Amino acid sequence: MNTNDGLVILGGGVAGLVAGIDTGAPIYEADPHPGGAASSDTSEGYTFDHGIHVLQTTNMDVVRMLEALGVEFRIVDRSAHIFAFGKFTAYPFQINSTNLRIDRRLRCVAGFIRRRSNPEPQNYADWIYRSIGRGFADTFLIPYSEKFWGVHPREMSFEWTGNRVPKAEIWQVLRGALFSTNTRVGTNATFRYPDGPGGYGTVPTCLARAVGSQLHTGRRATHIDLEGKRVTFDDGSTADYRILLSTIPLPVFMRIASTVPEDVERAVGTLRTNSIMVVNLGIDRADLTDKHWIHFPEREFSFFRISFPHNFSPETVPAGKSSISAEVSYPTGSPPDPAAIVERVTADLRRAGVLRADDKVVMSHTRDIPWGYCIFDEARKAALPVIERWLDSVDVVPGGRYGQWTYYWSDEAMMSGRVAAGEAMRKLAKLTPQPLEAMRVAGSD
Repeated sequence: MNTNDGLVILGGGVAGLVAGIDTGAPIYEADPHPGGAASSDTSEGYTFDHGIHVLQTTNMDVVRMLEALGVEFRIVDRSAHIFAFGKFTAYPFQINSTNLRIDRRLRCVAGFIRRRSNPEPQNYADWIYRSIGRGFADTFLIPYSEKFWGVHPREMSFEWTGNRVPKAEIWQVLRGALFSTNTRVGTNATFRYPDGPGGYGTVPTCLARAVGSQLHTGRRATHIDLEGKRVTFDDGSTADYRILLSTIPLPVFMRIASTVPEDVERAVGTLRTNSIMVVNLGIDRADLTDKHWIHFPEREFSFFRISFPHNFSPETVPAGKSSISAEVSYPTGSPPDPAAIVERVTADLRRAGVLRADDKVVMSHTRDIPWGYCIFDEARKAALPVIERWLDSVDVVPGGRYGQWTYYWSDEAMMSGRVAAGEAMRKLAKLTPQPLEAMRVAGSD
C-alpha cells in the first residue's frame, strides 16, 4: 500500500494543490481550472486576478518552492494610495496626512498621541481606536473597514489583525503630518508578483503542473457519505477515502455531508463572509497611472479598492493599453447586476479622476466572488472549536482559507495545505495496519 492510499483532497486552490504535491493524493476541484481565489482570468488579451493578489511573504521556503516549480517573480516596490476628500493620499494613511485639511490633520495627530487613553479593545472598532486614535480611525479605517467587510468593525473581533494593519511610530505620524509621503511601511511595501502574461494565476498553474494527473478538475462534490467514506461527484463518479482533506468552504461541506449533528449545523450557520464583485476594465491608453492600488473609504464610490494590473506585470495587457480592476463588496447572496455595476464603476472612476472624460473603455469583464473574506466575530470564535472537533471525529482534516474559515494570505494558505497534509498522513498511518513483519520487529524490542 502506498503511503497516500486512502487520502482524498477536495478543492484545488493553492492549499489543496500543495497538499497534493506533498502527499501524491488525488485532488478533486469543482471548477474547470485549479487555483480557487488565487486564479486569474484572461479576456481579449487582458489578464485579471480575482481581486488583488501579491506574494508578500518573508517565508523563503515558499518562494524557493514556487521558483523551483517554474514561477519567475518580479520584485515590486508598492505604490498604494487612498482617495478621500477629493485627494489622493499615500498609504498608510496615518503617516501621510499632509493632504488633509489642517483641522482634520490636527485632530488625527492629536488622536494618535492620545490613542492609549481609549479603552482596552473588546472588538475590532475598539482595537482601531486604541491603535491609531479616533481621528485616523473615523477619517479612514472605520469607514473603509465597514465598506470592505460589509459589517461595522464593532461587530468583529480583532485577534486576526497581527501584521494586517500597518503600525506606525509617533515620529512617523508627526513627520507625515508635516511633509512626508512615505509608503514604505507594512508587510507588502515590497512584494513579489509573477512575471509574464499569466497574472497571479501563474502560481496555481505551476503548482497544478507539479500535481500532474492526480488533479481532477470539473468534478464538483455533491454528497459526502461520512459513514461509508465515499464522495459522490456531479458526473456520477465516486471516490472512496479513509481520510478526507477538505479545503472547500465549511458551509458547502456541511450542505453535502451526511449526518451532520445539530450543534455543528448551528455552529456553521453562524459563520459569515463578505462577497465581492470584481469589475475589470481595459482602457485604450498606455501608462494610465504608476500606482498599484487605491483604497476608497467613502460611500459615494461603489468600490472599496481599485488596482492596476498592468503595473504588476506589463504583459497582462495588450501593447498601448492599461487595465483597472475594481472590487465591490456586496451582501452575500445579493450580487449586483453585472452590466449595471460596470456602468456604475466606470462613472465613479471618471468622477474620481482615475479616468479622463475622453478615456475609452475597450473591454469589460466581471468576476463574482461569493466567498470573499471570512468575517472574524465572536460567533466564529465559538463555532470553530465545535466544528473542528466534529471533523476530527469523522476523519476529515480541514485546510486553506475557507476550509479553516480564516484570513490567510496566499503563502499562508499554501503552508496550511502543507500542515493539513502532514496531519492527514499521520491520521492515515494510525488507520493503516502494519505489515506482519513490521509488527514482529516492533514487538521484539
